[in-house]
This record gives sequence, C-alpha cells and structure tokens, in this order.
Amino acid sequence: MSQQPDPPPPPSNSTDGWRVLSYLIGGLVLYAGIGWMLDRWLDTSFFLPAGIVLGAGLAVVLIYFRYRES
Repeated sequence: MSQQPDPPPPPSNSTDGWRVLSYLIGGLVLYAGIGWMLDRWLDTSFFLPAGIVLGAGLAVVLIYFRYRES
C-alpha cells in the first residue's frame, strides 16, 4: 500500500490582506460607533474606549477563525 502525498495547500488569494484590513477597520468603526452612541446617550466617557478595544479584539478573533489552518 502506497501512501498518497498530502494535497498542496490552497493558493494564496491576493485579496486576503485587504479583507483582513477591512475586518479590522470594520470592527473598530462598528464598536467604536456603538460606544460613542452609548457615551452620548448615557453621558459617560468609557464606552468609546471599551468599544475600540472590543472591536479590535473581536476582529482579531474573527480573522483567526477565518484564516486558521484546518
């Protein structure tokens, strides 16, 4: 019985970098915007920084699960 070689990895898509950048910017803008609206509505000053951190963190997690090796 001969072992078959592993299949070659899928070709790298040239748009992956732009997609990753859009995930990061989109996460920051979305959650920073939600934080900014909550700060305006509740007259506080901590939701915007929390939204920025949360948006960046969730974007990184999304990128990880999207591009991890199977």
